[in-house]
Amino acid sequence: MHIWMLTWNLPNLLFGLYLHTFILVGSVSLACSDRTPEQLAAITNCSKHERHTRNYDYMEGGDVRIRRLFSGTQWFLTIDDSGIISGTQDPTNCYSILEIRTVSEGGVLAIKGVKSKYYISMNRTGMLRGKKEYNESCNFKEVFLENFYSAYSSAKWTKQNGTEMFIALSQRGKPLRGRKTRKEHISCHFLPRECKEDDKQVD
Repeated sequence: MHIWMLTWNLPNLLFGLYLHTFILVGSVSLACSDRTPEQLAAITNCSKHERHTRNYDYMEGGDVRIRRLFSGTQWFLTIDDSGIISGTQDPTNCYSILEIRTVSEGGVLAIKGVKSKYYISMNRTGMLRGKKEYNESCNFKEVFLENFYSAYSSAKWTKQNGTEMFIALSQRGKPLRGRKTRKEHISCHFLPRECKEDDKQVD
């Protein structure tokens, strides 16, 4: 008796499973049929972090940006003709105009003074200094922060415990050693400010 009931119900069970699958697939197709390829791509990539959808206006220049970096301690980052890095509160200081150039994927870039032609570099002890010739010590990783500032950590050197060392200006506008910096410190936070067209043509 049990065997007869099982053989009689089996076709019904299979048909019910097939019908359920057909309805499910049809619902998904209907939901997607009126969406553009761009919308479908957005749905596919919805697991990506929301931060990456931000539109950072200062990045519109492409791989090379001419900007001033204004620190959370209220100083503009400068690099002079001697390769000395410091801060100024003069918004028109020509040594604060910087070329920010992407050098590789992953947000790695180089920062060079437009006037002085010196690159900002960091050595293994975290000291900032200018270099006329570009090398790996001039590479920094750009980190976007929640307060809309950015932080720049050495792509080559880290502290002994493996944590990052950042470009930073103290409350007095002096460069801090990377070993004393942390991403959470406002001294490491910089707001990239767009330069006027006239400022970009520094002699």
